[in-house]
Amino acid sequence: MKRFLLLIANEFKFVRTAIAVHLVAIIQPTLMYLLMAMILVEPTFLMHVLRPSSQIGSDLVYAMQQVGSPIGKPYIDVELLDESSDTSGLRQVIGVETEAGFSTVVQSYGLIDSNIVKNFRNRLTAAVLQIWNDDLGDQAVNIIEKPWLPQDVPYKVYFGMALLPMAAAMAASIIGAILTAQEFERGTIQQYRLSPIPPILIIAGRLARLILTGLLGAGVLLVTMGVVTGYWPTNLTKVVLILLSISLISGGMGIVAGLAIQKTIPAFMIALITSFISWIVGNAFG
Repeated sequence: MKRFLLLIANEFKFVRTAIAVHLVAIIQPTLMYLLMAMILVEPTFLMHVLRPSSQIGSDLVYAMQQVGSPIGKPYIDVELLDESSDTSGLRQVIGVETEAGFSTVVQSYGLIDSNIVKNFRNRLTAAVLQIWNDDLGDQAVNIIEKPWLPQDVPYKVYFGMALLPMAAAMAASIIGAILTAQEFERGTIQQYRLSPIPPILIIAGRLARLILTGLLGAGVLLVTMGVVTGYWPTNLTKVVLILLSISLISGGMGIVAGLAIQKTIPAFMIALITSFISWIVGNAFG
């Protein structure tokens, strides 16, 4: 046991041979999460509406304020504008035009991408359907919503959860591939071949080190996600067990890549691409 612990301690000393790689492998998923969290679509959209001068316009504003999740934030934050207001820098403006007794809702857009246009249109459509449903009276379709959770969970939480396995896999596989390939490039593999220590013990020591590294990478992301969203796992033991198994598999995959390729850069690329593809194929965003 003492010899095994010495092997693990020696494995951690290898951090000095690839400091930059360790930082990238451990921190990159967390940086990806922080960057994505800044641009992920929030449920509430600020929608500018010209101050209504008719009953249908007032009904539309009231319906827009009702659109949303029963356990979460409203989908529309209505801001009324006067006719004389400058609308040149706004993403969209809604107005109600009446001609020959017919009212038409006109939604004008600024310089925004098609995905934002889709979200604005969906929210306006929901408000118009709300008005229509109210006008139907007894003939309206009644939808009874029974929330599964007491409070709506932000998408940032789900995205962070999806990144946790990738964080563990990348840290374990990339570092495992690079360290193993370095043994061949620097000739230190000869020392292992001449060592009286069984090869299985050497590999087990490296796997143990990679498991801890994978847990460290996922742990950094988990803490960051908790600080950003305020949500923390209710059962940390289950989370650790899941990430431990992912780190074990990914670390073994990285070692195999290093043993097979015996070159640092190709082994690194194989580990990186395999980790990312496995994440996508494993229904990452599901």
